[in-house]
Amino acid sequence: RSYDVSVQWRPFFLRPDNPKEGVPKPPDTPDNPRVGTRMKEMGVCVGIDFTGKCDRTPNTVLAHCLLYHALQTKGAAVQDKLCEILFRAYFTDGIYPDVDNLATLAAEVGLDQEEVRRVLTSGKHEEQVVREATSYASSGVSGVPFFIINGTPAFSGAQ
Repeated sequence: RSYDVSVQWRPFFLRPDNPKEGVPKPPDTPDNPRVGTRMKEMGVCVGIDFTGKCDRTPNTVLAHCLLYHALQTKGAAVQDKLCEILFRAYFTDGIYPDVDNLATLAAEVGLDQEEVRRVLTSGKHEEQVVREATSYASSGVSGVPFFIINGTPAFSGAQ
């Protein structure tokens, strides 16, 4: 049996109160690693190199606005590819998701950097993204990933 599946990334804020510039992380030291052993091991199992290189915990509103823009303008497949690029940039390369970095990363999936900068600095999708993220949090979603299938909440957690 085969299924036609389309993945769409929807917004959810793990740290909704983080300021736009993020929150500084403590130094990465052997006694206080930014990425714990278990997380590192689990990442290796699925091909993710969690490095802890980024020195700030981000506010992800702009990244979610970019993902929303990609979905609206290029479709779910491009949005999915962009999301993987954003994960790699932050979790492996240590790139903070500010406007300039997001515009550069968006170019990897064919989005125009200047258009992305305009969209992100204008706040064009921010109200929609915040409303949607707040709605998910209000409906009981408490973490990511969370899977919704055909509009019905299905399950939570990495599978």
